[in-house]
Amino acid sequence: MTNSIPLSVKKMENRNNQPLLEINNLIVEYPIKEGNVRAVDEVSLSLNRGEVMGLVGESGCGKSTLGFTILKLLKGGTVRAGEINFTGTNLVSMTEEEIQKLRGPEISMIFQASQNALNPLQKVSNHFIDTLKTHNRWDDNAWQSVLALLNRLEIPESRLKDYPFQFSGGMQQRIVIALTLILNPKLIIADEPTTALDVLVQARLLEILKEIIKEYNLTVIYITHDLGVVAEITNRVAIMYAGQILEIGDTQTIFGNASHPYTKALIDAIPNVKDEEKKKMSFIPGHPPDLRNPPIACCFVDRCPYNKDICHSEKPLLLDLEFKNGTQHSVKCFIYDDRYQHLFSKKAD
Repeated sequence: MTNSIPLSVKKMENRNNQPLLEINNLIVEYPIKEGNVRAVDEVSLSLNRGEVMGLVGESGCGKSTLGFTILKLLKGGTVRAGEINFTGTNLVSMTEEEIQKLRGPEISMIFQASQNALNPLQKVSNHFIDTLKTHNRWDDNAWQSVLALLNRLEIPESRLKDYPFQFSGGMQQRIVIALTLILNPKLIIADEPTTALDVLVQARLLEILKEIIKEYNLTVIYITHDLGVVAEITNRVAIMYAGQILEIGDTQTIFGNASHPYTKALIDAIPNVKDEEKKKMSFIPGHPPDLRNPPIACCFVDRCPYNKDICHSEKPLLLDLEFKNGTQHSVKCFIYDDRYQHLFSKKAD
């Protein structure tokens, strides 16, 4: 068995400085009996080639909806406004036939429930053969690429004749990851791919993912609620809350200098068994807003210890902050708006 890099998963080079993905003022809603639930609320972000962006937030904040929207896999949801530009093409305006050509070879997704992504009646080998043939990637070198990739993901060649149900959850997820990588997509969306695994299996899979991302210079949106995973595997982070991006920046800055009160509260809530002074686990009081009737102003206002009258009446802008290390960083909070700084006796730091 060869240990070389799979022929169909070669390291990509960033040939230009244009973002691979640009999302502009995206609004996604789900219709319900009472009206519409705005799951994604005027989200804008960009992703460069080779970046790994963590999309972080509590359950129900819209992060998975955003991921599904990129691939037009929404069930029941509708894009009300905005653009999703991938290599200069607006995915929102694409037909189903056009987007199908992008799914897999250009943009691929690693789903949370790996067992649902595999056909229980097909041997593992057939999953790879069918995938490569469907996308016209089957040639004399294709099988060696499959073997090399599976070897890299610690799946023995002897198991290729087995069926998915004969594998553990961790190995099933590795097979799904291999199926995603074998087509060499430009963008990978990973929707909490390790959440259903036990701690030890999760740790090993994250280690392998981290190595593969670096080796193949992959571009990834990693959706998770686990800040520990974000710190381990990403180089940029976008914090979502109530369908909005509240803070976005490089991972080191987010963890070392969190600016938004919500981001700071999330980081403070991370258990730290080494900190003897931190006797009690921190938590964020209150509950996320009801998206059937969202706040007209700041979406975090009811849980924020720094809120002022302006926070209840106006919606803050996503502002660019300047740090000494020159990193790009943006935050949606009146605390950092020059027009309103006189209202705040102290900042969220």
